[in-house]
Amino acid sequence: MRPFVAALAIALLASSAALAAEAPSHLGAHVAAEAMSHLGAHRPGLPPEALLVPLGNGSDGVLKGMTLAEEQMLADALAAQDLTQTVLRVAAAQAAGTRMALIKLQAGTHAGDFAIADLRSDAVRCLRSAFNVALGFDHLDLWSVVPGAAMVGDEQEHLPVFSLSVSRDEYAEAARTVGHGPELIDGLDGVRYSPIFTRYASDGDADPAPSAGALLDAPLSESWPLLLEEARGEHVARLMAAQDRVQAIFAGSRDGNLVALTIDDGPHPLVTPLMLDILRRAGVRATFFVVGQKIEEFPALARATVREGHELANHAYSNRRLHELSDDEAWSEVAACERVVDRVTGARMRFFRPPGGRCSPGGLRAVASLGYTVAFWSRNTGDWRKPPAELICRNATEGLQAGDVILMHQGDICSVEALPMIIERVRALGLEPTTLAALADAGGVIAGDPATISAAGSQLPATATAVACRASFPVARCRFPVPGRSQNCGYPDGRKYST
Repeated sequence: MRPFVAALAIALLASSAALAAEAPSHLGAHVAAEAMSHLGAHRPGLPPEALLVPLGNGSDGVLKGMTLAEEQMLADALAAQDLTQTVLRVAAAQAAGTRMALIKLQAGTHAGDFAIADLRSDAVRCLRSAFNVALGFDHLDLWSVVPGAAMVGDEQEHLPVFSLSVSRDEYAEAARTVGHGPELIDGLDGVRYSPIFTRYASDGDADPAPSAGALLDAPLSESWPLLLEEARGEHVARLMAAQDRVQAIFAGSRDGNLVALTIDDGPHPLVTPLMLDILRRAGVRATFFVVGQKIEEFPALARATVREGHELANHAYSNRRLHELSDDEAWSEVAACERVVDRVTGARMRFFRPPGGRCSPGGLRAVASLGYTVAFWSRNTGDWRKPPAELICRNATEGLQAGDVILMHQGDICSVEALPMIIERVRALGLEPTTLAALADAGGVIAGDPATISAAGSQLPATATAVACRASFPVARCRFPVPGRSQNCGYPDGRKYST
């Protein structure tokens, strides 16, 4: 890092220390990024230097390397467009013949200006490149980023400040009804403009997105101290203290033929649209456990998931491990995700899954106080380790039984490749993948004291192995005993599981 950038970063962190101290550690970096407004004083009308540090992709280069020939063609087409922003990443992939692309840009001109008009003009040029006759992609995810205040490995964090997710048909309809110029962006749903960019834009006084479908709200990380204050208030404290029973599901009924397909950690550009396309073609509905910050960054993907008929469920605002948090921070994580999802999609969520599966008894009281059933799993695919798709499928389906809850993630292309294999194999076993809500409605939701549920969650298998569920206490204490299992409350036993 150049000396003046390092010095600026130190000054940034120092200037925001008081605010960051009130925020959870995962949010400190973003709160610090928002505090950079102090540093713009010596550059009136221009963004702080820290938002203009050149970004890269490490040793990977611009092309992601999924389908190199198509990625190179798209990169060449973008080079001919005279974009004001720098191209950081180009990726292309396909599922069942549907071809999709991703373009990531660094926001801001080479002269150090931020302009909303540039975002919009570049976006239209990227759409034209992806959907032209020569390339003919069916879908494009586009996002622009600035340097965040955190490091991801040896690289500066890429913080999204603009995003859209568009199919070829949506692009054609917007061009027909709105126009082919920058105004085309106003014909798209779920376009995201972050205040981290717009507050420094030279044309920020103009309305950047008159369409009703655009999102310009500040991220909830900016108001995190207020959330913590609410969590520490008398009303929330009283609600949490009253939660002596927690509803949870580890597996559903062994009667019937249903298994739940649950997918964590999104939404993600390119990966989420590919998964949605696979599920649509297979006629399968799944449950997506979403992260609040990702919903803020990529709202169009969240809305697309709901439009496709899938279930959204709560996976906390930032994907932090709740068992490491205080009770008020745990409550804030769950409440923040809920508010973001409601604001962006209007969906009402029924289930909460603790990131990593572990949650303290106090954290579970916080979850229960917000009305959620805690969702665990019985089949862990281990796809977050990025194994081959064939291994992910085997982890999901080897020994699979009716009532199992399959855990997947949507962070990498290996999960996309495994998804159709899993669906095919599940059906070959005479079972049917469905949402967690559909599985739970057929039985399997149990109730127990927070300490017992917390202990049970800590015993989940790290990778695939069917969870043997045996009663941890008498059946009479189960509010929703599993049909056909008179001595089974749905808790995993205390045995060690192979990984």
